[in-house]
Amino acid sequence: MLDECIDRINRGESLDACLADYPGYVEQLKPSLQAMLQTRGAYSFEPSADAKRVARQRFRAALETMEGRRAERQPLLSWLFGRSKVWAPVVAVILLGLIGYFGLGPLLFPPSTPPQPGTVPVLASPEPDPEGNFVFLISDDVNAIGDFESVNVSISTIGLLLGDAEGWVEFEPEVKEVDLALVQGGLTEQIWRGDVPEGQYTKVVVHVADVRGILKETGQEIEIKLPSQKLNIAKKFQVTADTVTSFTYDLTVIATGSPQSGIDYILKPQVDQSGADHKPGEPGGKAKGRDQ
Repeated sequence: MLDECIDRINRGESLDACLADYPGYVEQLKPSLQAMLQTRGAYSFEPSADAKRVARQRFRAALETMEGRRAERQPLLSWLFGRSKVWAPVVAVILLGLIGYFGLGPLLFPPSTPPQPGTVPVLASPEPDPEGNFVFLISDDVNAIGDFESVNVSISTIGLLLGDAEGWVEFEPEVKEVDLALVQGGLTEQIWRGDVPEGQYTKVVVHVADVRGILKETGQEIEIKLPSQKLNIAKKFQVTADTVTSFTYDLTVIATGSPQSGIDYILKPQVDQSGADHKPGEPGGKAKGRDQ
């Protein structure tokens, strides 16, 4: 939930709008998100006009001092410094020294930030293959699923991030709708199999188009909220050409609120119950994926 809120805020949404989707977790999420906003704000700092003026004066004074010392050097050094090809790197070294001395490094060269959605290229869009090296399964960790006769989740696309930011591997599932009520506990349903590039993957994203739930008690179809249309899991796993890697993506429905104030249902990924092993998955299988 924290990862999802950070992505949404970076895309321009407000803190309050994100917290509104997680009413039962505001106390846990709000301090971390506020700290993230304060940290991000630090890198947008602009030095005052006085600070710029003082820095320029110090820089000019340093150059004048260097010029005076250069004139006193031995003939060999004077000859060297008189050459423009040597002079340029000297100025660069002095400039870098001043930047470090006056603490301007973070301002001029801010730390690199993780790639945002849309900035990392799509490396491949593989087609289904019954003999492929990668199997994708859906499961449901038992939370509030017992309140429902069915919870149908429509999945449009699945993305696997290769490396830290090498690129995305994206594919459409062969089974586009899964009833989570049928894959509780250790049960899984295979929704795609095919060949994906070898390497270590670090993130799995499931794009959800729609969620429809029918309550057992009333038979009523109700809304199950999505934090966004994109559900993320940061989990490392390895894919090789000669082994079948089976990844189980565990989704769960949680209930927030109370009978007095009203109960809301939220769909979210369950990181601890998700992961990869090296056994081909089958629909309705009992073995869940785990990290190796």
